[in-house]
Amino acid sequence: MKCPNCNNEMEQGYLQGIRRVAWVKRPHKASLLPKQGEILLENNIFKDFIFAAWICKDCEKILVDYSDKEIQKG
Repeated sequence: MKCPNCNNEMEQGYLQGIRRVAWVKRPHKASLLPKQGEILLENNIFKDFIFAAWICKDCEKILVDYSDKEIQKG
């Protein structure tokens, strides 16, 4: 995949972490439910989250695919 920022080739891999992932408009204290306009991508205390992702190490950008997730929209 080509990087939309610099057009160099991106490396495919995974974004992995623990517990909760949300897209928010501004940083704030985490809550159980997403606020209006936000998307809760993962919320699980007992297992890691894993997203298919592509990284551009040249311009330090990551693209994440969450199309296979059951998300909650605020």
